[in-house]
Amino acid sequence: MKPKILILDIETKPALAYVWGLFDQNVGLSQLVTPSAPICVAAKFVGEPLCYFYSDWTDGHLGMIKAIHKLISEADAVVGYNSDGFDLKKLNGEFLLCGLPPVPPVTSIDLLKTVRKLGFQSGKLAYVGPLLGIGGKVKNAGFELWLKVMEGDKVAQMKMKRYNIGDIKLTERLYKKLLPFIGNHPHLGAVGHECGACGSDNVQSRGYRRTKYFKIQRIQCQKCGSWQSGKRTKV
Repeated sequence: MKPKILILDIETKPALAYVWGLFDQNVGLSQLVTPSAPICVAAKFVGEPLCYFYSDWTDGHLGMIKAIHKLISEADAVVGYNSDGFDLKKLNGEFLLCGLPPVPPVTSIDLLKTVRKLGFQSGKLAYVGPLLGIGGKVKNAGFELWLKVMEGDKVAQMKMKRYNIGDIKLTERLYKKLLPFIGNHPHLGAVGHECGACGSDNVQSRGYRRTKYFKIQRIQCQKCGSWQSGKRTKV
């Protein structure tokens, strides 16, 4: 069975607090009115055309969180951009707040971690996409868009949906571009001699690498270009 790899991206609303100034504020808990929280989430499975979108205004907050909980539970791996540091943390907190159980263990592929190993001038998705020739993020009006969305502006909400879905489409293209460079990509194929990253059976032995104790066969996928380790022999 082909593995299901889920691309996801969340957008959050800002926290609301009482402050006395505009610069260098140290906000205490007693000043906090409402915390930051997800307001919408977009997702799609790699290679499938359907894009999923859930939001506070289309599904209700609980409905949105339940829907993405279900999708993650169906996935073999989750791909995102800074998803380990942000998206998945936020979602796990929401699962707890909404009375949902933890999702099943799922492999996380955070593309930002790969990008940071490539020495680019910036790690921002808005920079990396155009740099690699795969497109850029959907332009938006910045905080003004978020403000109008929270105020219930229907046009702004449609723009937010387009922005959110645009991010997952860009992330999917980036995933395919980076695939050969994701050194710790989990083996998502069936057990055998196929490529663990893309599932192709067009792989070739390309010599050996040596450690202090082992000689390890190097195998390269002829479809996506990624490398994996084969038979190891003690030396």
